[in-house]
Parts: sequence; C-alpha cells; structure tokens
Amino acid sequence: MARAAKREVPLEKARSSAYELRRTIVMLAWPVAAEMSLHTITQVADMAMVGRLGPEAVAAVGLSFRPLFFVMSVFLGIGAGTTAMVARFIGADDQPLADRTIHQALLFAAPVAVVLCGLLGVFSQSVVEFMGAEPDVLPMGSIYVRFMSPGLMLSYLGMVATAGLRGAGDTRTPLKVNAVANVLNVSLNYILIFGHLGFPAMGVRGAAIATSMTRGLGGLLLILLLLRGTLVLRIPWRSLFKWDSQLVLRILRVGLPAMAERVMQSMAMIFHIRMLATAGTTVVAATTLAQNIEEISFLPAIGLSVSASALVGQMLGTGDPDTAEQSGWQSACLGMGFMGFMGLLFILIPRVFLAIYGAEGELLKLGVQLLRIVGLFQIPMALSFVLAGGLRGAGDTTSVMLVTTSSVWIIRLGLTALILFVLDLGPVLAFAALCVDWLFRGLVFLYLFRRGRWKFRDV
Repeated sequence: MARAAKREVPLEKARSSAYELRRTIVMLAWPVAAEMSLHTITQVADMAMVGRLGPEAVAAVGLSFRPLFFVMSVFLGIGAGTTAMVARFIGADDQPLADRTIHQALLFAAPVAVVLCGLLGVFSQSVVEFMGAEPDVLPMGSIYVRFMSPGLMLSYLGMVATAGLRGAGDTRTPLKVNAVANVLNVSLNYILIFGHLGFPAMGVRGAAIATSMTRGLGGLLLILLLLRGTLVLRIPWRSLFKWDSQLVLRILRVGLPAMAERVMQSMAMIFHIRMLATAGTTVVAATTLAQNIEEISFLPAIGLSVSASALVGQMLGTGDPDTAEQSGWQSACLGMGFMGFMGLLFILIPRVFLAIYGAEGELLKLGVQLLRIVGLFQIPMALSFVLAGGLRGAGDTTSVMLVTTSSVWIIRLGLTALILFVLDLGPVLAFAALCVDWLFRGLVFLYLFRRGRWKFRDV
C-alpha cells in the first residue's frame, strides 16, 4: 500500500474559501519570487560590474546568454513534466511514485547535461559567432560560454530537482539553497572580475568562473538534500542507479512538449537578438539591459505560475477540478496586478532602473526607449505566464507548446524581420514586436484555460 504523501500545501484549508486559496497561492509563490529576486539582484550586480568593462563586455554576456538559455530549455522541459507528475501524485497521496518521479527525472537528465554542456564548451567560439557577435565582442563571448559550461552541468540538474520540489509544494528549500549560491556569486564576481584578495583581474572570464562555480554548487546542494531524505521528496541511495523506463517515458510524455516549447522559444530569442545585432553592439547592449530590468517585474509572476502549476496539479490529483480552476484564476489576477504596476514604473521612470547599470550616452537613450516598450506588455505577459503555468500543472504541455511556438516564430520573428529588413523602421520598433507576441499569447491562454479541457488530462 502506498505511503501517504508529505503534503506541504494545506489543500483542505485552501478549498475552504477564496481568501484561504489566495493565502495558499501566496504561500507557494513568495519563496519562488524571493528566489528569483535574489537571482535577479545577483544578475543585476553581475551585469553592473561587467558594465564597468564597457558595452562590448555587456554585449558579450548578452549574446552568450541566449545559447546558454537554449540548452537550459531542455531541462526546463524535463522539469515541467516532473512538476506535473509530482503534483498529481502528491495530490493523490502516492508518496512512493512522487519520489520515484524526481529520482528518474534526475537520472535521465544527468547524462544529457554532461553531453550538452560538453558541446557548449568545445564549440564556444562557433556558438557566439553564430549569434552574430562583432569582432570586438567575439573573444569575450567565447570565453564566457567556455568557462560557464562546467558548472552548468550541475546547475541544470538543480533546475530539475527544483521543479520536482515545487510540484510537491516545497518552494522554500530551493530559496534557501539559491540564496547561499547567489551571495557567493556576487562576492566571487567582485573578486575575480576586478582582481581582489590577491587574485588577478579576469574581467569577463572572472564573471563566468564565479557564476559557473556558484550555480554548480547550488545544484549539487539540492541533489545532496534529496539524497539525505529529509525533504518532502527523497532519492534512495540503495537504488540510486536503478532505471525505470516506463516512468521516464511518462515524464517525457508530459515533458517533451514543454521541452520543445522552451527550445523553440529559445531559438526564436536567439534569432531575435541576432536580427537586432545587425544594428550594432549598442543595440545588443541596450536590449540586454532592458530585458535584465524586465526580470524585476515578472519574478512574482513566475512564482504565481509555480503556484498555479502545483495547485492545479494537486487539486486534480485529489479529484477537485473546480478548485484547480480557481487556483489558476486567482494566481493570474495577482500576477496582472503586480506586473501592471511595474509596467507603469518602466514607462514613467526608466532612467532610474538604467542608472543601476551605469548606462550613459547613446546606450542610455536607447535603453529608455526599449524599457518603455517593455512596460506596455506587462499585463498580457502576466496572463500568459500564470495561465500557461496552470496548463502545465495539469499536464497540458502540448497546447502551451503550440501557442508559444507559433507566437514567437510567426509574430515575434516575422514582425521583427518585416520592420528591420523590409520596412527599415529601426531597432526600436523591431523590439516592439514583443508587445504583439505577448498580447497574442495572453489572449489565447485565457481562452484555453477558460475552455477547461485541461481538467480531463491524464499524466
């Protein structure tokens, strides 16, 4: 007989009223938002330090991030399948299956991480060259990718572990682990970029080494905690390498569409920044800064998306689709409220945010324009983030994949190419294609969630 699940989420209390449901949503969301906020603060601090090295260094890191995110997409897809299945099993009080799911997900992801990160390291220069880096940016970008690759192997496994814990309702453990990693990241960046405590000034190479080491440490700590057996999920030492092909296939049935979605979205982002790169290094640097600042606004939405995924999955596991649906709507409303407010700030006071990075001259002028555009699509972005999370939590990753892929490839890239290369209207309007992309996605996800076919999805 299956052992009862260790529930981190008080499902019965959440069902009792709309107020309690919102409290439960926030309880799940705030550690994720805090974790992502720490990550963003770290990224802002890192980019601010890199920014002191000049726009070429900022562009090198910005161009390098896209291929790294492309590889990350594979593990985000595996994580999506893991979240949906763990949430469903926890809701159904089947702890052994929930444990086996996280175990098998990590066992599958490990060799994939080794191969992909190894290829990144070997072909680092070709990767950055493909991104359209100019001659003064190419060497730094290649160095950044090469030295980031080793630590990313463990970091990507940590993402899968985090996805499983979040599906089980444990959003606090990843927060604690990543808080330690982020503090170390900022400290090491300061030491290695500029050369302190006896270390030489390494510039972009130092930024890559520091980030690689600390992210790898975060992933390793999460895996060790799962092996220790004190968390809501655990991995048994005795059967550490025991393979369950049927369960892996179930994870992949849900995870592969999410993986394809992330990969296709990442490829679209690569082509988008590559098209913008034809306008010069300053445009790449301004785009990088605008998108880094944008992360401040969507961090709570990511947390609310995780809440929606976990609650939708667990409520479906208990046989309560109505509360599952309300979980999605309540999460979306909270997300739109916060991101709408941040959008106003981006429009009204963009210089305040850009000042953090020391932007000046043409970079500042262009950054202000791009950040105001970012402010315009915050509400549809929130709707898209959160409701897509609810659909993934139900296991309906195929619909999310189809909508996202068609939107980024047809609308975002199509409009960008039209504006840049046919109408020759410049990079600012080309960047604005993102507004149309997010508006389309938000409206379609609103329709799909309201239609409700996801309530009958098996995982």
